This record gives sequence, C-alpha cells and structure tokens, in this order.
Amino acid sequence: MTPHLSPVSEHIVNRIAMSLDNASLSLKTPLVVAYSGGVDSSVLLQAVIAFREQFGNPIHAVHVHHGLSDNADDWARHCELQCRLDDVEFHLYRVDVDTGARKSVEAEARKVRYNALLEVCKQIGGVLLLGQHAEDQLETVLLQLKRGAGPQGLAGMGDMQYRGETLIMRPMLALDKADIVAFAEEEMLQWVEDESNQQNSFDRNFLRNEIIPHLLERWPQLTKTVRRSAELCAEQSMLVSDSAQRYYEDCKRTEIRLNGEKLASLSLPWQAMVIRAWFKARGQLAPSKAQADQVLAMLKAKHDATPEVNFKWGRVIRFDQDLYWVVNAVHDIPSSLQLDTNKDIALPWLNGLIRVTLSDERSDDAVTLQTNARNLKVKPENASVSKKVKEWFKVWRIPRWERNAVPVVFLNEVPVALIVSGQCVNLQPKASGIEITFRLD
Repeated sequence: MTPHLSPVSEHIVNRIAMSLDNASLSLKTPLVVAYSGGVDSSVLLQAVIAFREQFGNPIHAVHVHHGLSDNADDWARHCELQCRLDDVEFHLYRVDVDTGARKSVEAEARKVRYNALLEVCKQIGGVLLLGQHAEDQLETVLLQLKRGAGPQGLAGMGDMQYRGETLIMRPMLALDKADIVAFAEEEMLQWVEDESNQQNSFDRNFLRNEIIPHLLERWPQLTKTVRRSAELCAEQSMLVSDSAQRYYEDCKRTEIRLNGEKLASLSLPWQAMVIRAWFKARGQLAPSKAQADQVLAMLKAKHDATPEVNFKWGRVIRFDQDLYWVVNAVHDIPSSLQLDTNKDIALPWLNGLIRVTLSDERSDDAVTLQTNARNLKVKPENASVSKKVKEWFKVWRIPRWERNAVPVVFLNEVPVALIVSGQCVNLQPKASGIEITFRLD
C-alpha cells in the first residue's frame, strides 16, 4: 500500500519516477543525494526515503566537506547522524578548494563538489539528485543574463541532464522555496544553516538576498514565468544544436580538421554554431563570442597565411584553407631512436605504435628512427622523382607544426620509410625482407 505523501514529497517522488522512466532506467536504480545538510537537501533526502519505501531502491547521501567554514565539522556530523537514523548509506568527502588569487571560491567549490558527487555515482552506478528549486533557477537565469548568454545559457538548469555517463536529476526545480521550508517545518526536519549564504559578496547571494525578494514581491509568479522561458530557450537551443551538429558533420574532414571552404559557405551564425559543436565534440568548453569571432576571421586570411587562435588546451590554426585543432605538446620529440624489431614500439609524440619486422634478420642489422630530417632526399613509393623531405611536405600539404615530428625509418643507415599523417610511406628502392606498420594507439 502506497503511504500518504504531502504535496511536496509527492511532487518529488513523481518527478524522480518520471525522470527514471524517461531515461529508460529501472525504478530500483541507486539514488545518490547531494546532501549538504541545508533545508533543500534535507527535504530532498526525506522525499527520496519515501521513494525507497515504494520501490526499494538503494539510497546514498554524499556530504562534501569543503573546510571553508568553522562549522564544517559540525555539518558533517549532523548529516552522518541523520543518515544513520534513516538507514541511508553515508559518504563523506573532504576536499580542498583553491582559494588563490584570481580564483572564484564559488566556482572552485562547485567544481570539487561535482567531482566528488560524480565519483560516488560512478562507483555504484547511480543517478545524482540535486536539491535546486525554482528560486535557484531564477538566480541562474539572471546570472546568465548578466553574462550576456544566449538561448543555451538562458535555458538555465535542466530537470534532467547527463554529465558524462551520469544522469543528473533536479526533481525540485518547479517547487518554490517557501513550500520547501513549510514542508520541512511541518515534518519537523532538522537542518543546518550555512552562514556564507548571507555574504552578499557572492553573486548568487546578492541576488537571493537583495534582488529576488523585491522581484517576487512585485511579481509573485516570476519563478513560474521564468521557468517557462527557460524551457522555451532549452527547446530552441536543442533544435539549433541538432542543426549545428549536422552542419558540423558536413564540414568535418577528421576529428581535428574542418573543411574551411564548406564552413565559409555557411551564414556567420551557423559558422559560429559549427565551431561550438566542434569544441563540444573535442570535450572543451565552448569558446566565447569573441574567441569564436577570432577563429572565423581566420577563414578570410590570405591564402598562404597560417593564422592561429590560442586557448588553454592548445590552438586552432588555419592551414591550406582548413581549420586544424592542435593540442599543446605533452611529449618531447626525440631526434633519433633505436628500434627493436618484431615488437610494438610506442611513439608517444605521434600517439601511435610502430612495428618493424625483418624476415631474414642478421645480428648486425640496425633499425633506427630520425626526426626533423627535412633535407634528406627520398623517393616515396609510386613517385617518379626524388625530392628533399621538406619538398614532399609541401606536395603532401603537411601542416608546418607537424613537420618536425615526422620520423624517417632507417635500416642500416638507408632510409626505408616515413610516418606521415598517421600512415607509413615506404621509400624506393624498397628494401627486401622488411615490413613496417604504424597504427594509432
């Protein structure tokens, strides 16, 4: 028999069940509650316990100890005690927050908190539940407006979304704070108060304490209308993203190279969306409007120019009319290397493995590798003439930043092959009894 639930608890239980069903997950999926001990997460945990009574799923509560407050130890003890009383698996994570110069304490704390929460979800195969509510959504949209965000930013927080392979749910997003507090008081829940919530030096606290109360006093339905606007922006953003993904796939030559001619044929707004889709596919944050404009401006550079735009992870460079994704080097390039035969040898600067096989190997055979051999004269297979390696680079249109890394393989000091653009190019005259293969790792 289903127990009687209050409207707040019933709403949360129904949202959890609906989200699990929409994600094609079992109602018995482990639920991981982000449990700070505040009123919002306390109400969420209470509702999740009610969900467990119906479906019997495992519950885990994660408390992240930032060490930023003198009361942090007391909060952790409170959360652990509540979980023991309610037979909830408790996880305490102590984290270090980077409070150095030019660092946002809010952003750094959020980052380490999410890392801890997602780690637990990954370990147990659970979904993450967050206690954000309607006023939190209003804060988020207002902050995005301040930052000049587009439809994607103005969509605010989603009821459900994935971060990596972990499903994140916000089943309280349509609930008003007043209703949440009223429920907590009726149920006589115990919770903690974070004194930092009164520090208006933080943007969210300033909005929460100084601005939003006046807005709601003037327009009581504002959280609902903003939620509706956020949902419309989310729908619009999804449609735009789907179209941008199709344009991106059409412009993509490889994962790290875009067809500049096709990209330039699109309208400027779609060009920018393709660039953002490229960054997303490469696992990087979307560029700012100014950065995207810089990247797109390279399409109009002179034919023989190789302009570039720098990012923390590396560069976007235009070469031979196309755009290339070039990450910062993490491996040194050796000038020469002795190669063992008949085994895979890692070439980390190329992210691959080379294997040299000699069918009739002699004890004095020596297989070596040499990079930056630009002035070496070679004749690739299927070529009718010999040229210096640097001239073949131009023929093959090898980007300038890749040229120093191209290795030439020698057998007894005679060049027999090059590794170019992830492929092995044999040289003439072809040495008998030798086979060279290269594959990306």
